[in-house]
Amino acid sequence: MATNYIKILDYIQTTHIEITFIQTLADNGLLTLIVLEDQQYIDEEQLPDLEKFSNWHYELEVNHQGIEVAYHLLKKIEQLQQEIAQLKMKTKFIEEL
Repeated sequence: MATNYIKILDYIQTTHIEITFIQTLADNGLLTLIVLEDQQYIDEEQLPDLEKFSNWHYELEVNHQGIEVAYHLLKKIEQLQQEIAQLKMKTKFIEEL
């Protein structure tokens, strides 16, 4: 499966967000930037996260630290929901025995 990259400069021109915002997200480990031929790119699979972070920052005025905390809490919630689903399946299996 081919990986599609989006050039950061093209993205910021389209969305009008600051390059420093994207760089800060990358510095904090929330995004991974790829450098090819002296140009920065982002994997298109990361676009939903970038758009979510942009909305939090520009529309809700959440700072970078708040974005990082919210992101990690959401990931933890997703993990716990998966664990609950697995436990429900195990419980159902045991009850059927």
